[in-house]
Amino acid sequence: MVTSVRTVAGLCLVVSGLAFCGCNTSDLEISKVSGTVTFDGQPVSDGVVCFMSDSGFGASAVLGEDGSYQLGSQHGQGIPNGTYKVTVMPVTEDVAESEARSYKAPKRSDIPTKYQDFATSQLEFAVGAGPQVFDIQMAP
Repeated sequence: MVTSVRTVAGLCLVVSGLAFCGCNTSDLEISKVSGTVTFDGQPVSDGVVCFMSDSGFGASAVLGEDGSYQLGSQHGQGIPNGTYKVTVMPVTEDVAESEARSYKAPKRSDIPTKYQDFATSQLEFAVGAGPQVFDIQMAP
């Protein structure tokens, strides 16, 4: 399944917004989270990493050329402390952008299907106080 960056990021923001409606978010401890995503030891640059807590808070980041990411949320550069399940999703161009160019076959994703679903990714991180670095090393 190939997903648009806007779709994944939008879904994470909507879910996180609903989860914290009516909550006093000023009491939350926020920590910066960053890391690098690799597949078979090589950086993955075409993707989105998405963190989702059991309480429904979500945050996402587009991967950089070197596979790096830094999570942001409605709290700025950081997310509330807690335990998060993680997925890594491939991305495609938005329809408007792709229509402006001639058709090209979609690029093969280096992201195995199991990492694209919270239920199967087996990626889980506990975000604690202070800056956190979570490197994601995917294997076939």
